[in-house]
Amino acid sequence: MLIETQGITLKSTPFKDRSKILQVLTKNLGVISLIVNGLSNKNLNLINLCSLFTISELIIKKTNSDIYSLQEAHISEANLHLRKNLKMLNSASYITKAVLDSHFPQKQSSSIYLLFKTYLKKIDTNPDALYLSFLIKFLSLEGLINLKPTCSNCDKPALNIKNGECFCEDHSEDFSFNFSNEDFEKLLLLCYAKSFSLIEQIDVSLELKEKTNALFYDLI
Repeated sequence: MLIETQGITLKSTPFKDRSKILQVLTKNLGVISLIVNGLSNKNLNLINLCSLFTISELIIKKTNSDIYSLQEAHISEANLHLRKNLKMLNSASYITKAVLDSHFPQKQSSSIYLLFKTYLKKIDTNPDALYLSFLIKFLSLEGLINLKPTCSNCDKPALNIKNGECFCEDHSEDFSFNFSNEDFEKLLLLCYAKSFSLIEQIDVSLELKEKTNALFYDLI
């Protein structure tokens, strides 16, 4: 049975002669493995499909294994702008790595797909802030974090996160992630901001970046 979907190329691995196996984040199947055959310099469409961050309209077919085979592809957007700036390219790569490392299952995932697609387009807004915003929004969309301004046990301001729940200093537990008042407010904004103009104004410190990154990998 043929399946029509949209996809973003996350990873490309050579396979045999003139073939590659791609890891693709699809709109309605999650991350899938997709084999692309017949690669040659005469078929630039397939060459472009194998480039990272490429957004495509795909027609695919399920094989006997967990790998899908490509039947037809149309490139919607190559996102070449990401290669013009090292900071943008790095942030896009970090977002890609986060999706791959999360072992995102094959399931309906239009919200994650649209988040990724939108952030790739807007990443020049503030690359570091958008990377952290993607991590927090990913965790929130997947129900892995319940980020809120107050403690889960009382009404005091939250400053700590453990197992996806927020706690104040009085109810903090061992090995929780502790944030300053300023950084916790930034986390809330990164998670719930509906305007890129708000994210653009957020100053991301190295400490906030490292803690948020560690929090993401602790929860996935």
